[in-house]
Amino acid sequence: MSSSAYNHGIKAASVWRRLTSVYSDVDFRFTAWAESKGIPVAIGKSLVPFSALLLLAIALIAGSAAGAIIIAVAAFVYMVRYIQMSHATSADPEESPPAHGPEFRNGRDGYGYYYGSDDSIFTSTKSVDNDEDNKT
Repeated sequence: MSSSAYNHGIKAASVWRRLTSVYSDVDFRFTAWAESKGIPVAIGKSLVPFSALLLLAIALIAGSAAGAIIIAVAAFVYMVRYIQMSHATSADPEESPPAHGPEFRNGRDGYGYYYGSDDSIFTSTKSVDNDEDNKT
């Protein structure tokens, strides 16, 4: 059997064996230290799991702090970029009307939604109707 899954299983088993031997060795040392100092053995046995949980908690807090910093920096960069883009487009609104859709502004027929610019060569139907009404 020379499959990669089998090899990964062998590696995982050897890592697990090493971790359990290290855990039992450290547990034995802390238990012996607690007995020599006159401290209850239960405290000596609980130091290893407590240390592991403390290490995991510190890693979780550090990861959360790093993630929060990354998100804050990204938000700041986004805000600065958005301010720069809105400042560049709104420097002179008369010269650069939006080309992506209607805009509410004062046009030839008063306030309303208009497409394109006001200097169009086409006249609106409303102004043509008003001119015909004025002639009669």
